[in-house]
Amino acid sequence: MPSFRQTNKSGFTLMEILIIVGIIALLNSLAVIGVQQARKNAKISKAKNDLDAIATAIGQLMVDTGEWPGHQTPEEINNVSGNEIWDLNASSSGIVATDGLYDNWKGPYMPEVRKDPWGSDYFFDTDYEVKADGTPCDGSAGCRTAAVVGSFGPDREGKNLYNADDIIKILTAE
Repeated sequence: MPSFRQTNKSGFTLMEILIIVGIIALLNSLAVIGVQQARKNAKISKAKNDLDAIATAIGQLMVDTGEWPGHQTPEEINNVSGNEIWDLNASSSGIVATDGLYDNWKGPYMPEVRKDPWGSDYFFDTDYEVKADGTPCDGSAGCRTAAVVGSFGPDREGKNLYNADDIIKILTAE
């Protein structure tokens, strides 16, 4: 009589393999999302640090010359057209170089003003609209005017098209 031996086969079934592959795919998706969020947060932090440095340079320019970039009156909100400085490396801004019109200029106050993490220029504006909490105005009531240095943020939408993703540092406000 033939003998039948029971053999133990080790291995995974097709269902077990599919479940493991699904779990790995899910974990990979979560990791990618986490990395993307970390990159976004890092860019925002970098922009905020840059704005702190630019604000410090503007403060030193103001102490030395009594003027803000573009020969504007310090601590005065200028609600006039064309008050914005879109290129802070320009000599008229007084941060990196002088146009020769700043009395007692002792700069450069920064070697250069680099582009923000999204590739746009930082700006200086003396009539930027902000909410009471200091964030960019979204058209709601209770906004006030402030002098700011800022970045157009991730959407890079700017030059008087300000929105909630702008990153700003308030220098003074009404």
